[in-house]
Amino acid sequence: MRRTMTKTPLAITATALVVLATGCADGTVKSEFEKLDAKEFEVVYEVIGSGVKTVMYEEGGDGAITSESVDDPKLPWKKKLTMNGIATAPNVSLILGEKGGRAECVITVNGKEAKRATAKGEFGTASCVAVSPAGKAE
Repeated sequence: MRRTMTKTPLAITATALVVLATGCADGTVKSEFEKLDAKEFEVVYEVIGSGVKTVMYEEGGDGAITSESVDDPKLPWKKKLTMNGIATAPNVSLILGEKGGRAECVITVNGKEAKRATAKGEFGTASCVAVSPAGKAE
C-alpha cells in the first residue's frame, strides 16, 4: 500500500497567512497599523505630596522616547505632553529624600486617570506606567 501526501494545500495556506499577516496582499494591514500608530493622545504627569527628591518621566513618541528628570521639584509638579504610538508607554516615577515624606504620581491619558501610585518613608519610590490608547478602537 502506498500513501501519497500532498503538501501543496498546506504550503498555499501558510503562504496566504503570511501575506495577510504582513499586509503584503493589498497593504491594508500595514496602513491600518500606521494609522493607529500615528494617533496622538494627551498625557499629563502629576506629582503631589511632600519630600520628593527626584521626578523621572518619559516624553516623545514614534520610537523617539527620551527620559527626563527633575531634582527637588516644586510640588505640586505637573507636565503636559502630546504623545503617539501604539508601543508608547507613558511613565513617571518619584523618589523621596532621606527625610521621607508621602507623595503620589499620577498619569492622566486623554483626560482620564490611567495610573496612580504612592511612595512613603525614607527614600520611598513610586512608579506609574500607563498603556497607550493608540491601539484602542474609538
